Amino acid sequence: MPLLDVVLGYDCNLKCTYCTITDEMRRRAMDTRVIAREIEQAADRGWTRIAFTGGEPTIFDDLPKLVRFAKGRGFSEIKIQSNGLRYAHAPYLDHLVGAGANLFHVSFHAFDDGAYERTVQLTGTAKLRREALAHLIERDLDPVADLILKNDTLPSLEKWVASLVGQGLRRFRLWLVSLTDKNVANVDQLPKISDVAPVLRRVFRAARAGGYEVHSLHVPRCFLPGDEAHVHHPGADGVRVVTPDDCFDLVDSRLTGGVKPPPCGQCRYVDECPGLRSDYVEIFGAEEVRPVASD
Repeated sequence: MPLLDVVLGYDCNLKCTYCTITDEMRRRAMDTRVIAREIEQAADRGWTRIAFTGGEPTIFDDLPKLVRFAKGRGFSEIKIQSNGLRYAHAPYLDHLVGAGANLFHVSFHAFDDGAYERTVQLTGTAKLRREALAHLIERDLDPVADLILKNDTLPSLEKWVASLVGQGLRRFRLWLVSLTDKNVANVDQLPKISDVAPVLRRVFRAARAGGYEVHSLHVPRCFLPGDEAHVHHPGADGVRVVTPDDCFDLVDSRLTGGVKPPPCGQCRYVDECPGLRSDYVEIFGAEEVRPVASD
């Protein structure tokens, strides 16, 4: 079933060191009436899945109103993609749940408290992060943890996932850092996929043994033979993105892939794999790709 992904605006209550959003972009946001029309049109097409993202969606005053509106128009899956800090205030979280939000994706940014606050560039937030997670777990909301893969987070990924599992999390999405817009020059953040893959394979093995869910995004299946079930490509399920600037299908976005070198034509996954992202190829090329032979 398609997903309507609504970017309410680009502003945020944090300024993460890997953020791609420029200062000029932060001034742009969608009008609530425009968002309501998009929700109406998606509902008329029979869509029942919606996500509210940003920027940081929880800083927009009309978010609960839009959640309630989407629920009233028949959306059964209402997702909030957030840094989660406002959930430290339990009444706000309860307000969103009461309005109809039922899927919470939370970006955790870094493993330990010190690294987290250095990454988000705001002191005092590590405590809020812990309180927010506790409130989500206490309410059995089964949140999804979004973890960013960078050169400074990759070495701690196994401990990071294990720690969060110990706190009650059971679902994880692993995102490869993007070198676009404001983050275009920070090439030192981006790891080679051939270095990422062995770590992912260990994390996947632990997930299978522990009975929890881990999916990787932006790493093609050819790098993870035998672990293909853990690969999820953004846009594969039919995501329509609505932003203050544009509307587009996520499968066509530069953030999901788009570069398929000649060897990909011989791969069994060529039709379902989006390929490598252009920002990755500009740094590392495409020589790492090894096509998977058909049975």
